[in-house]
Amino acid sequence: MRDPLRVGALSRRSIVFDVVSSLVAGGVVTLVNSGLTAPVHVADALICLALVSRRLAPSLMIVSALASATVQVAATDVTAFSMAYAVLFYMVGRHPARRVRTGSLFVAITGSVVAGITMPYTYPNAMEGGGSHIWAMVFATIGTAVVVVGGWVVGYIGFQRRSVAAAEVSETIAELERRRVLDLYDEQSERSRLARDMHDVVAHSLAVVVAQAEGARYAIDQKPEAARDALGVIADTARSALADVRGVLEDLRSTDTPGEVGRTDRDQLYGRMRAAGMRIDSTETGETTADAGLRRVAFAVLTESLTNALKYGDLRSTVIVHHDWTDGCRLTVRNVTSDDPLAPGGARHGIIGMAERAAHAGGILCSERDGAEWLVILDIPSASAMEGPPR
Repeated sequence: MRDPLRVGALSRRSIVFDVVSSLVAGGVVTLVNSGLTAPVHVADALICLALVSRRLAPSLMIVSALASATVQVAATDVTAFSMAYAVLFYMVGRHPARRVRTGSLFVAITGSVVAGITMPYTYPNAMEGGGSHIWAMVFATIGTAVVVVGGWVVGYIGFQRRSVAAAEVSETIAELERRRVLDLYDEQSERSRLARDMHDVVAHSLAVVVAQAEGARYAIDQKPEAARDALGVIADTARSALADVRGVLEDLRSTDTPGEVGRTDRDQLYGRMRAAGMRIDSTETGETTADAGLRRVAFAVLTESLTNALKYGDLRSTVIVHHDWTDGCRLTVRNVTSDDPLAPGGARHGIIGMAERAAHAGGILCSERDGAEWLVILDIPSASAMEGPPR
């Protein structure tokens, strides 16, 4: 059963790291505290359990941490392993749920006061020499607050930074979605125009052909010259219509509206993504001599791939982009996926759209997980390669 306070999905590597590091730390503390009382060992075990479950089951972490603190207060015996509370309060301080952050801050402050009252009784030797009991409690409270409240504050700062980054990502994604809608509108408008052109060409040409054919049929016996002229008109009309249809079909083969997409457009896209916190390493091979339609398909796939990397990727890792224009277009985008993405979810409509664009351009698209990374490969052969040898 999934913990209701758990955030995102954890990879097996993350789980193994949490378990191994916590058990190693717990083992070292057990050896160091081997001569202490049983309540100390119980508190150590509970803290170790809290560390193991800090990301996998935050609810269990909170319960274990509070139980350990209760044992230490009840036994008036504090374990050095309590320094690990800095890590635990860091986790709740950066939690996205406001109730968790607020409640944990209250616990941190209250716990600091309780620890400050308890510690002078835990270490009575510190009172020897006429030391003030009040000052001992004050120093104990401050020392505890540095650990627990300090850990919470560091975690909360991380939460705020993440919130700002998420807002920037959301703004960038919204801008990209707006551009996508406008592109789709332009594309639909262009296709409607092409459909109207096709109708005009076919309707006009067929009307002329039908009229001339009817006239030639009636004139072929009595006026052979008129019939011959009509057949010539039919041939000329058919040739002109065929050229017009070929032009319309050529426009239809383009998956986007006419226009140029160049290095400036890509640089602007990279600039928006870098402003949102993404690191991009872009390389290019060959000369960009592909037609405008192919370049626009590559740019659309690049935009969608970087958007997905922004939504679901690890922004601490560099996104690798490579364009190969040697024979057509081969675009490769590789990014590390995140266990805790900024925009979880997704219906895979973007991947389906990329695959459709690639297919319309005569190419293929592969978008799949490759270990800890997500890999997108767009491969569109050149026009000469698609046409093959002359027939």
